[in-house]
Amino acid sequence: MTTNTSSPSIARRSRTLAVVALGGLAALTLSACGGLSESIEERNDGHTKTYAFDTGKEGKADEVVPTWVPDDAATVPGIFRTTGTERLLTYRGDLDGLPADCTTVSAENPLIAQPEREGFTAEDYRTDATLLATWWPEGQETASTVMCGKWWISADGEDVYAFTPELTRVEIEKQPTPAGK
Repeated sequence: MTTNTSSPSIARRSRTLAVVALGGLAALTLSACGGLSESIEERNDGHTKTYAFDTGKEGKADEVVPTWVPDDAATVPGIFRTTGTERLLTYRGDLDGLPADCTTVSAENPLIAQPEREGFTAEDYRTDATLLATWWPEGQETASTVMCGKWWISADGEDVYAFTPELTRVEIEKQPTPAGK
């Protein structure tokens, strides 16, 4: 009877190569996040972060701005809660550049939360904005006329506003100062 002593060393080498490959991938991923971390600013008043980009194209390149925002959208600030699902953003532009899969709000397609995670329903979400931003008019989310996935979108002149609802189970912390533009 002979024993094969090379199998354990081959298995060990394979595990070592896998660990090295994963480590390299992690290092590459972390180094690629430089642009993202430079674009997002943590606020000192709760679990919120803000961002601002000159164009929609820049924000999408950093994977911060939703893909439906037109590349030529100008002045794109936003705020989001790190502990929940609510997002607010605005940009200078119009609704003409929205993708074809965005739908107009109507009696057949009402303005309701669109859960992206299994186990949630529209009733698990608030319908009013709880984040504060100097550029977000109070109640603007209820003026939404278009939905792009989970985003509720409205326009007022050359300003486009977008909102995603917050889960009711998320604690809303006090925000003493609204995010600026």
